[in-house]
Amino acid sequence: MMVTYDRDDPYNNFKCWVYERIDYDKIHLSRSAGSFCGYNQTSQSYEAQDGVDLAITLAEAERIHDDCPIRYDDGQAFILFFIILINKTVKSQIGCTFDRPIMGEYYSYENGLESHTSFKENGDIDRLFYRRESGRGATANIITVLDNHALGECFRLIWRENPFDHISKNHFELIYRDKEKSCYQCYQIHNRTRNILQFRNSECNEITSISTNQMNFQDLCSSINQEADFDTLFSKTYSAEECRATIYGTYHFTYEFRQGGIGICDNPISRLVSCPDPGTPFEAVNERFWMTYGYCRDLVSSIDAQPLYQCLGYWINEKGDIFTAIANERVGSERWYDKFRCMLTRQDQPQWFAKSLFAECARLYSPTDGPEKVIITPIIPEVPTPTCFFPDNFTGEWVNTANVNARTIINATHIHEISQVNNRGWLRETYYVCQQISRQQFLVKTVTKGECFSYYICFDFKDRHHNILRYRKSKSFMSNVYDDLSKRDPLYEVCSWISFGNDANWKYQVFVLDPPAPIECPFTGMWMFKQVGQPNSLIQTRIRGGITPRPRDHGWYITCDPKYMVSQWTICGDQTKTMLADREYCRQLDPYGTPIGVYEQPDYIYQCAGYWREDSRSYLITYDRDDPYINFKCWVYERIDYDKIYLSRSAGSFCGFNQTSQSYEAQDGADLKIELEEAERIHDDCPIRYDDGRNPWQVVDEFLFYYASARIIMPSFFTYFFLILLILNFFN
Repeated sequence: MMVTYDRDDPYNNFKCWVYERIDYDKIHLSRSAGSFCGYNQTSQSYEAQDGVDLAITLAEAERIHDDCPIRYDDGQAFILFFIILINKTVKSQIGCTFDRPIMGEYYSYENGLESHTSFKENGDIDRLFYRRESGRGATANIITVLDNHALGECFRLIWRENPFDHISKNHFELIYRDKEKSCYQCYQIHNRTRNILQFRNSECNEITSISTNQMNFQDLCSSINQEADFDTLFSKTYSAEECRATIYGTYHFTYEFRQGGIGICDNPISRLVSCPDPGTPFEAVNERFWMTYGYCRDLVSSIDAQPLYQCLGYWINEKGDIFTAIANERVGSERWYDKFRCMLTRQDQPQWFAKSLFAECARLYSPTDGPEKVIITPIIPEVPTPTCFFPDNFTGEWVNTANVNARTIINATHIHEISQVNNRGWLRETYYVCQQISRQQFLVKTVTKGECFSYYICFDFKDRHHNILRYRKSKSFMSNVYDDLSKRDPLYEVCSWISFGNDANWKYQVFVLDPPAPIECPFTGMWMFKQVGQPNSLIQTRIRGGITPRPRDHGWYITCDPKYMVSQWTICGDQTKTMLADREYCRQLDPYGTPIGVYEQPDYIYQCAGYWREDSRSYLITYDRDDPYINFKCWVYERIDYDKIYLSRSAGSFCGFNQTSQSYEAQDGADLKIELEEAERIHDDCPIRYDDGRNPWQVVDEFLFYYASARIIMPSFFTYFFLILLILNFFN
């Protein structure tokens, strides 16, 4: 067996192979589907039942000048192979020379000293250490004194990579020989970006083995403390890199310096803007950002400045910390001390980051623990002015069924959409501001908190019916293209039909009023039902809001003959605005014709919120206040026969494109299919009424539905006498 590592595989980096030499010039290999070789996998397996997805046959094809002889190891020397794998050496040089990414001029701040390091092409390493003088008045910030000069050379350079370690631990192992002291040091140099190197180093020793009185480089490198902080080298000839992964957008921020006065400065003018300039080439989309520090009068540590930073690249360590190196463009090359900085943030804490005060990353321990702590809050890039109004019946708080985690608030001029990005991040807030109206199309300018630009979008709304607001949304167009409205009117481009896309399988998206007002359900009647669907989605017996799942497990208040136990679906009487589902309903009657289950409660109550017909399918939205996860459900319903109706319930709150009344599989976006069969008894007073949703704007509440009563009322003597008096009075 053999395990391989593919760094380019986006899903599974490790693969297990079973290999076998069939002949002198033939080898069979079988690759596992995952990263584990199955019990039945052989060198000739390729089927899924064996846990394999690929079989390869190798035939020897060496040519005369290829210089590639055959070598085969069946795995007997496993221990030797494991040692070679753990200490995998890709490149080794003795008496080495430098090339990219190490070669170059670097600046760093180490142990209070400014360091200038030069890795030369011939292998020489020149390091100058300066200390900053104090007591020189206003010019002290630019006066430095040479403290130490170290001149050495590269004795050996090795690239070490272990596929079982985090990628941040791959490094160059440099054996450095000091030309003046004739001692050796081991450097572990990590190439973070094309502008940044980080290193740890050992002490400079002449011998490391007392028994042999010689230099043992393995012992020398093993003496490096792996918990020690890294020293960071910033390239003096840097080139900017993309920093969108670290920070992107428009933010307000507060800042706090650990030293110089404790306190958080929260000035409204403090801004952090990391946005590309319009027309910027794609390869330089987001390489810099600027910060405007607002001054706080009550804090002596607050500042009034506007640095412009260029990103020098980012890297992620094994703990998930994201480090970003930055350079202040507004500081000249003669002031390296003030030019380079380091930032630390995390993907699960994107609103906090710590920033260093010097050219170092060692003092950044967490996004909330550093010399300078910054908390950012997303803001909108501009404040659009509304120039039109939405219809009055659009006003309210809505839920988008395609994203139930989003809340939408509509007033006369704005649509405010609030959606949760993830479980730990902030909310994504988008504002749609009305600009122009044409028929049922509304041109809006959209701005999102934390984004860089504003856009034009067109909403194509259908008239509101019930608690439902259906719409289509066009593609977005950058608003700065239409700054000169006298030349280009955005309405005719943004609201053209081609801007809505040419997908044949499109559907209207749905806003539902939250909470919805009850409406008349599209069909009524008393039904028995059968259900098919996912095991966790079936309608089960329960007590709504109770702690016992089954009320009839040897229940104390009712004894029902099993032959009368049915699953019942009811929409009738004075409850035609809700659908009542009871998984185990007792239809048994007492001697007086009264149901003995009169005190039973339904397991599920679905309140009808709206229905319509689209693409020859009837849709229904219901609201279940007892559902702890998704209150809204979408149903596709269809009348199959006079006394049969099929319903399909969506897995979420939005009906999929392929969902029909008979869908119940996840591939169609459904999880439950209900088959209703009419089961009205003589005295139930629950006739069938059915509406397929062709005209959802019809106000059903204005109609009075008179249901025939099963009870026959015989007129009494007083009734006849009263009618006779009325007739006589009429003729007189």
